[in-house]
Amino acid sequence: MKTTKRLTVMLALVMLTTAGLSACSSGNSGGNAGGNSGGNAAKPSNAVQNDGAATGNQTTVVKEEEPPKEESLDFGGQPLRIGQWWGMDAYLNDEEKAKQKKVEEKYNTKIEYVTVPDTSSRLITSSVAGEPFADIVMLPIRDAFPKMVISGYLDPIDDDADLTLPAFATNSVTMTNGKFQGKQYGISEPYAETHGLYYDKTLLQQLGLPDPYELQEKGEWTWANMLDILNKVKAAGKVPLYFDSESLLASVLIYSNEGKIEDEATGKIAIDEANAMEALQFYSDLFNVHKVMKVADGASFGNGDTAFVNGYRWDNLGYVKDKPNDLGYVFFPKGPKASKYVVPYDKMNLWFVPKGVKNPKAVLAAFSELFEFDVVKGKDIKLQKEEPNMKNKESLDTMRKMMDSEFKIINYKAYVGLADVIEDAFKTIASGSESPSTAIARVKPMAQAAIDVTTKK
Repeated sequence: MKTTKRLTVMLALVMLTTAGLSACSSGNSGGNAGGNSGGNAAKPSNAVQNDGAATGNQTTVVKEEEPPKEESLDFGGQPLRIGQWWGMDAYLNDEEKAKQKKVEEKYNTKIEYVTVPDTSSRLITSSVAGEPFADIVMLPIRDAFPKMVISGYLDPIDDDADLTLPAFATNSVTMTNGKFQGKQYGISEPYAETHGLYYDKTLLQQLGLPDPYELQEKGEWTWANMLDILNKVKAAGKVPLYFDSESLLASVLIYSNEGKIEDEATGKIAIDEANAMEALQFYSDLFNVHKVMKVADGASFGNGDTAFVNGYRWDNLGYVKDKPNDLGYVFFPKGPKASKYVVPYDKMNLWFVPKGVKNPKAVLAAFSELFEFDVVKGKDIKLQKEEPNMKNKESLDTMRKMMDSEFKIINYKAYVGLADVIEDAFKTIASGSESPSTAIARVKPMAQAAIDVTTKK
């Protein structure tokens, strides 16, 4: 009996040992720990070798793999530093001040607005010294792309921000113009800038000429119809068109004809392609054949002497407000190859996260709650601020349509030395000393070299 009892005890111990080994083996299969099934223990196995020996005589303790630590969104009392050049804290409205207080409490931080005259140069010098001067910085696109990305001063944010959130995904400027070589770098609040033509409605009515806004709404605001108006204004002894510079006019015409100056995707000069060359021929004709152009700031606009002047949203303060005539605002006219009105724009600025910033996820999360990022609401708010500065509802309607339209970024100044050679060609074409084909053929090798040097090819 004692022998039988002793054998029974031994068999029980063998079975317990086998069960323990089986459970450990289950915990190692395929890397899926038993703990992933809600904490229930694995059922013991009764499998025993035919000779009565267990499958092993040692047990192995397997530690469950800890999930990767989520980056904390708590600043730990450290400030959120916002780099810009205009002292934006002085322009916060009551709603934005309330948002700031909530963000500071939620993320355990204090908002600091770091105002410097040149954010691009300060970011470079502070980064070289080992500490970016701010956690998120407003930069001109021409400085960010490609130079600062290629030189390693900016980080992509694809892994640090949920770009599917409406604040980002519904903002076409963020999702289109904030990308470089397929990665997301820049973000924007609802983008509410514009660039088009201010025009003297009163003057055109007195001359019996069509209203450009009405042509625009019918899809008939084209180069040909604009030229007809300009020629008739000139015949009446008035100034047809003021433009800030030859180079800006040439660029606007190229992009409003679905052309481009350079191709960022390929790193190639593109100004010699057909659509761009057609635009440059029209540009040459405005100066040398029709002679309807003046390059100046258009300060006298609005008094009945000048028909058109190019201008941005903020130019209404000088060109429209307090002027005696009724003044309108329209898109740049469409070129022959264009299917829609666009906004050729040379002053786009976006928010970027410098390389080396600690906890970029927290920075982007907090920043996205500081301002109104709802695209529709944000644009409505900005448009309301322009109502006192515009003369009529049609101009406000155009301004809103521009905010919702495609921005064609004029960005050739981003490439070291490219502006010098391209603008030289623009000036010789405008003066009539070279044809478009001769001027572009002359500068193309130097233009391509400027792109190659900047992109380090």
